[in-house]
Amino acid sequence: MDYLIQQKLSGVDRTLDGGRRGAGEYDRIRASILDEAAIVFSTLSFSGSSIFSRMTRAFDVVIIDEAAQAVEPATLIPLIHGCRQIFLVGDPVQLPATVISQTAQKLGYGTSLFKRFQAAGFPVQMLKIQYRMHPEISTFPSKEFYEGVLQDGEGLSRKRPWHSYSCFGPFCFFDVDGIESQPSGSGSWVNQDEVEFITLLYHQLALRYPELKSSPEVGVISPYRHQVKLLKDSFRSTFGDQSRELIDVSTVDGFQGREKEIVIFSCVRCNKEQKIGFVSDFRRMNVAITRAKSAVLISSLLFCFCRRAGLV
Repeated sequence: MDYLIQQKLSGVDRTLDGGRRGAGEYDRIRASILDEAAIVFSTLSFSGSSIFSRMTRAFDVVIIDEAAQAVEPATLIPLIHGCRQIFLVGDPVQLPATVISQTAQKLGYGTSLFKRFQAAGFPVQMLKIQYRMHPEISTFPSKEFYEGVLQDGEGLSRKRPWHSYSCFGPFCFFDVDGIESQPSGSGSWVNQDEVEFITLLYHQLALRYPELKSSPEVGVISPYRHQVKLLKDSFRSTFGDQSRELIDVSTVDGFQGREKEIVIFSCVRCNKEQKIGFVSDFRRMNVAITRAKSAVLISSLLFCFCRRAGLV
């Protein structure tokens, strides 16, 4: 887009406006480029910007990806451009939009247009074949979240080098009896014992399979942002600054829509009462264990987390 804009600007009379190209001219050219494009990509919010209002065209079809993760008002924004058809593509059993206000949440602000249509009885076409996960990973989410109809695409059961070692997948639990704690003034949780275990686990992976150190194939996720920070600090102090390029550490929410060859899941919570907080939301659990392609390695206190979440 920027290249096309510069090409068109080069033909504009430089003497206009004292040789300076105003923002208005820049926006006019951007709109003219969008007018000529066969397909226009945009975020929901940007589709309501002044650039789109300058366009002289309407859209025949609007396709909204991750529609189940958008609040209804945001989904309505691109519809102002006069489309004849709209396709909502999303997964209602993964995480919805993040709504901070508890009042707004209770009043249904977090309900997506996708979910509203589904609840009203509109037909929903399910894409039943998945092309990401090893079958040993997909078995549980298919049964628990997708009514057993999820099917595996071809070639997903191929054996990867780390599968030769029983501790590295495709689907493994590590029963880590750590100590959970809550940082002062925070609603988040941490588990330093899990941080140390996961750092060691990655170290063993990288030692046995050096190819993992040459590409960012490993993701480490946790439900809690404070735990994510501890994990990042541990990886950086153990493996140096290059760890930021090789190990992708993020919250479960931040990993939705993404994938990695190997995913290590730090569950954090560890208590006799089997309290696991907002991780008991099946949608968050679904996202956490479906990010991996060939191996998902779960670190948790088996008694507390996995039984409470229905994993065993």
